[in-house]
Amino acid sequence: MKTFASFCIAIACIAIMIPSQTKAQQTSQDYTIELARLFSQDLFESNGVLFMEPVVKMINATSNSRFFSSAYIPQKVEKPYYRIGVQSMLGFVTDNLRSFTPVMPSKEYNFADLGEFIGFNILTGEITRLDTAKLIHYIFLNMMYDGVHGKNKGLIQTPNSASTAMGTGNTKFILPHESLDSLFRAHPLYNFPQMPQFLKDTINSAIYQFPTEFTLYGGNDLSAIFAAVPQIEIGSLYGTELLFRLIPPVDLGETVGKFAFWGLGLKHSISQYLHNNHRLSANFDEPVNPYDIAVQVVYQGTSLENTVGITKADLKANATIYNANLHGSYNLGKGFEAYTGVGFEQITINSTYKYFLPVEIQWQLGLLEQGMNEPTPGYPGDQNPQSTDLTFTDTNIKWTIGMTAKFGNFRTILDYSLSKFNVLSFGLVYEL
Repeated sequence: MKTFASFCIAIACIAIMIPSQTKAQQTSQDYTIELARLFSQDLFESNGVLFMEPVVKMINATSNSRFFSSAYIPQKVEKPYYRIGVQSMLGFVTDNLRSFTPVMPSKEYNFADLGEFIGFNILTGEITRLDTAKLIHYIFLNMMYDGVHGKNKGLIQTPNSASTAMGTGNTKFILPHESLDSLFRAHPLYNFPQMPQFLKDTINSAIYQFPTEFTLYGGNDLSAIFAAVPQIEIGSLYGTELLFRLIPPVDLGETVGKFAFWGLGLKHSISQYLHNNHRLSANFDEPVNPYDIAVQVVYQGTSLENTVGITKADLKANATIYNANLHGSYNLGKGFEAYTGVGFEQITINSTYKYFLPVEIQWQLGLLEQGMNEPTPGYPGDQNPQSTDLTFTDTNIKWTIGMTAKFGNFRTILDYSLSKFNVLSFGLVYEL
């Protein structure tokens, strides 16, 4: 009760204690623009990751393939051998990667939250802090909660589905002024007796001028993602091979952007402990037993940079990927081998997004001239980019089955991997 009484005193003092020049400095239009920025950030953090995450995961999962073929590794060779080749991967985009369920940012009203926006001296009753912009933002999120989940459920409609960066079609959040007005009048603070009229009018005006549409843009309608990776294998020492692969920064198109990649792995023969004659083999290209088994671990790093949409939102993502697999191969004779393996993958992605208000929001707010995507005299555009840092981790189990054939010093490899992300791989290798 003491807390509640103190809050009432604080609210009653707002109109008296806040200097009149402060009110003049910030207009309702300023608060509307600030609310649009904060709500756009809410929308991005709630939906932007769901929009971009499938692309980031898909390109990393696709490049995290074509590590192994034959499991044969001699324990001992007269001189090191090298396999130099290009491994190409085609990742197939499934329907679940093309769309997601959009989220309306919202927050249920809690009286205790108000202390975050209003501060006062309990001894003197003086207002020490009033963050009007964030208070308006908080009330707006309360309204969204009420209109989507609360007593006034249905006043705000949330779309059932939206496109990811690999899907197609725009989706809109519609915020009718009539619904916003009803939700504000239903908010507990609207009828709070100690709420100063000027503050109520400021909030009401800021909300009334608020844009009525927010667009979630569609993607580029992708059905597959292709990657090609130069790879070198060197062997062997105590039945162990070294793998190295590298892609310098390369532009993979509008949807993916600039991609760079490196990987380092070790493969160790299990067969050398199972076959008595394994250690006698000195010719790396001729398995001496019908079957071979090996275990492999690979560590990879990637970087991805892209600019998305007409608002020029910048994405920078760095990923680390771990792969551990157990695989085996069967010697069919005449240079042909069949192979299969099961692998476990873990990917951690650290992303930074830098973005501006959507163009149509800038039109509605008067920041850009209607129909223009760039600033013009009198219309400066959004000059305050926002930034969001995100980290997410995912795991994957992958089963691979394939065939390899040797023709002289050349080896061709074809396999297919089944997991969350199905990948068809082809390799061409020169052995020396």
